[in-house]
Amino acid sequence: MARPGITRDQVFEAADTLADEGIKPTVKLVRERIGGSFSTITPHLALWKEARGENGVANAPDMPERVSAACRSLWNAAWTAGQDMLRAERDGLSAARRELDQERGELAREITDLESALDAALSERDTVSKTLKNEEAARRALDQENGVLRIENARLTERVANTEKRADELRAQVERLEGELARLAGAKEPKKGPTARKAPPTTPE
Repeated sequence: MARPGITRDQVFEAADTLADEGIKPTVKLVRERIGGSFSTITPHLALWKEARGENGVANAPDMPERVSAACRSLWNAAWTAGQDMLRAERDGLSAARRELDQERGELAREITDLESALDAALSERDTVSKTLKNEEAARRALDQENGVLRIENARLTERVANTEKRADELRAQVERLEGELARLAGAKEPKKGPTARKAPPTTPE
């Protein structure tokens, strides 16, 4: 038996409400709206479906020609506007792509130039480094040579000093010898006077 308070009109009203909302009425949906049991709602909902058609939703009438023409005109205008917007966006994208390609090419050239400059800088750095190493080696060799020359110069200076000292000693010795010779020469000369006689010559034996 149907639960008191659930009538055919209530079922029809709930079904109409669901249909107006675009929802296909079912026993479960009607029961959620108004309560009741499946056995009560099922026969009433079947009568409602028979009255409304097989799908339970009344068929929409044909669209009036003026409304259809207005819709077609609106659709054409919207489609044309959409095509214009699409074309404009496509043109904008093409221009942006060209600019991007140009910028990419410029960046590639800049990268190439920077790489070339970097290679040149690295090469110059290597050259400078080799030059500095050679100069450092030459400086060390020169310092070593200067050290040898300083030692040799000290030796020569010492030899010169010793030579000069020996020369002074030899000069003093020569002066003493010359004085001695002069003294000896003076002693060998005969004394001049009236008693002086000439020594007889010696005869060989």
